Amino acid sequence: MTADTAAWRKSACILCENNRGIQMQTDGRRFTKIRGVKEHVATAGYTCKKALRLDHYQNGGARLTTPLRREPDGSSTPIDRDTAIREIAARSKTVRDTLGGASIFFHCGGRQGNHLGGALLRTLGARYRSNPLTHEKTGEGFVDAHLTGGHTTGDLARAEISLSLSKIPWQSHGVPRARTVLKDIAKDPITGTPWHKHVPAGIQPLPA
Repeated sequence: MTADTAAWRKSACILCENNRGIQMQTDGRRFTKIRGVKEHVATAGYTCKKALRLDHYQNGGARLTTPLRREPDGSSTPIDRDTAIREIAARSKTVRDTLGGASIFFHCGGRQGNHLGGALLRTLGARYRSNPLTHEKTGEGFVDAHLTGGHTTGDLARAEISLSLSKIPWQSHGVPRARTVLKDIAKDPITGTPWHKHVPAGIQPLPA
């Protein structure tokens, strides 16, 4: 079977909360072709460059393919996953039993990679946690909490008025089908303004 005749497999991108519907052709672990799923109820075939580069993130040359144990001399030794899990669990238990769970600071992944954090925190008796969103989304979270009382996702496609503060959806794709929706807004004879006119000087809009 060649890349041109391989079956298309439906999936979803997990690199942001939009979870865009995608389908791909594969060759072993490699994604040979990636495209949007037009019948996806939310994204309707729309993809951004991150979704189209998933093969790079999964199979890039710098990606680790096995756990590495740090040795006393600073070198790293490849070990299997079962061994890594056992050693990490044993050392975590020692820290908890010696210094208490509150001494453990849990830093986990954001978005799709942190679902097991709560169970691990309870097991270790840890109280403090963080993730990349504390760096990337602190301002958004603060405004969201004080303005709406919780996390919200703007319905840009059906909004009568939309105000973006310190956010450029054309570049960041922070809403579903961002560029398609912004182009539709720009075509509106009453309210439409080409989005690129709002891009700060020195930043060039990426091609659609």
